[in-house]
Amino acid sequence: AADRQFGPLRAVIGLDWMREERTVLGGYFHDAFGANGADSVFLDTSLGLDLAPGWWLGANGRQGFTRANRAGAISAGSDFMSTGWSVDLVRTGVLQSRDSLGLRISQPLRIESGGLNLNLPVSYDYATETANFGIQRLNLAPEGREIMGEIAWRGSAFGGDLATSAFYRRDPGHYAEAPDDGGVVVRWIRAF
Repeated sequence: AADRQFGPLRAVIGLDWMREERTVLGGYFHDAFGANGADSVFLDTSLGLDLAPGWWLGANGRQGFTRANRAGAISAGSDFMSTGWSVDLVRTGVLQSRDSLGLRISQPLRIESGGLNLNLPVSYDYATETANFGIQRLNLAPEGREIMGEIAWRGSAFGGDLATSAFYRRDPGHYAEAPDDGGVVVRWIRAF
């Protein structure tokens, strides 16, 4: 990773390599398909800008490239691309000198394109009593796209620290048919 500050702008860029031994982006496959893991490379970027006293704007992005290792039914060309991002706007000193109010719009990591090439039986020859195999493509890109909006406040209250947020998600978990959901979270902490 490398970071640099240009006046009020802070920038970070990083590269991660993740090697999985039995999973593909954390997902397990049955041993019949092959469980030989995957290699992923992620390019991460982060920008933060001090807009004015008490105002901060930030953006984060992640671009991933994954290749599932060949094993069992998983064949060559089992590659896919993923992305995730968020944009934040934060204001400090809203109701108190050290409180903060933030707004976030984000998309969790999502496979954008690609999938698995599976070497599966595609026909059966009754004369030789053998199955004929061929490559079948399993697309891993979901039809849904989760977009979440959240507003959060953090400050002091009732002799402790209070944090509260409200969120709304469209296509939770990247499922197109999943109903939108929302919620409120409140956390209060006091040392004793």
